[in-house]
Amino acid sequence: MMRLLVKNFLGIVLLIVAAGCTTQTQPLRVLWPVPPDQPRLEFIGAFSSELDFERRTRSTLGKLLVGENEPSSFKTPFGIATKGEDLVYVSDLHHRNVRVFDFKEKSVGFLAHPRQFQTPLDLAVDSEGLIYVADGPQSVVNVFSPQGVLEKRIGSEDLFLNPAYLAFNENLGRLYVSDSKGHKIVVFDMEGNHLFSFGEKGGVPGKFFSPQGLAIRQSDDTLFVADRMNARIQVFTKDGEFVRTFGSRGDRWYQFEAPKDLAFDSDENLYIVDQRRSFFYTYSPEGDVLLVTGGDPTSGSPLSFASPVSIHIDENDRIYIADMILKRFSVWQYLSESYLAAHPITEQDLQRLKEAHVEQIQSEKKAQ
Repeated sequence: MMRLLVKNFLGIVLLIVAAGCTTQTQPLRVLWPVPPDQPRLEFIGAFSSELDFERRTRSTLGKLLVGENEPSSFKTPFGIATKGEDLVYVSDLHHRNVRVFDFKEKSVGFLAHPRQFQTPLDLAVDSEGLIYVADGPQSVVNVFSPQGVLEKRIGSEDLFLNPAYLAFNENLGRLYVSDSKGHKIVVFDMEGNHLFSFGEKGGVPGKFFSPQGLAIRQSDDTLFVADRMNARIQVFTKDGEFVRTFGSRGDRWYQFEAPKDLAFDSDENLYIVDQRRSFFYTYSPEGDVLLVTGGDPTSGSPLSFASPVSIHIDENDRIYIADMILKRFSVWQYLSESYLAAHPITEQDLQRLKEAHVEQIQSEKKAQ
């Protein structure tokens, strides 16, 4: 598990500016935090349309930083989930559909006919490849085949006011659904049968005020909930018994304003996106801030955020974050031991990062 000092998240944006100025022909690996600290994350790319597949292979980070006048494929991206590293599913609120980014075919399409949706929110993909999509106004979770055929509906108006976010615990055979307007968590088996619900509106520990994202710690099946309007994270047992809470409201960099979604990597580091922050947090499961990553959206950097609303981490520790205002999703990689064994950070990588950093400092001095 990572044990890091918190860094100024603007630093990584400055590094990308420097990367855009470098004359090296090989792509610069964007690692965070920058040396001499041990890198823990690697930036992979940002995507909003089919054009980004081509841009990812032909462009330098400098071109990414400057950007081009390209039409966005999204109106309002919201939920995000994957099937392997080839297929990325992103719900689009105002297109009333789910976009499918196929990284193998380098194409973007829709999952199903828009009449199937009213307001698609979070989504999740189970081990069989079925796509679960929470639809708030419909008060159901719609389940689709990979071909976009509606297989079944889970829930009803008797159970939900506004199903928002989803989390699977397939070891227990459970689907957890947050109800942001009902201020509760609703639990089903994998067949869609209602098992139990817990929670009610309130500000004391154990109660919710618009619960949103859900994440399950695999080692003990505990459930972590982004309690958005209470600006905190709450932790429960698999059966809904309150364990503890952490986080508080405030304008300091380590405090929350509107925590929206969260996810664990394979080493049980907890990643949290806050809809009103331009970065994402890495926490320990005990509630300690380990790392802050991202940047100011006015910088124009592809690493920045304006309104991150969902986060998903796949089985290979790829991190996917959807940004509603910037109309894109970004992809990061947690530098686990297994990933570094296959993609080692070389001395050349570190040297080029250092050179880019020095170049940026020199550029700032000349501008003064």
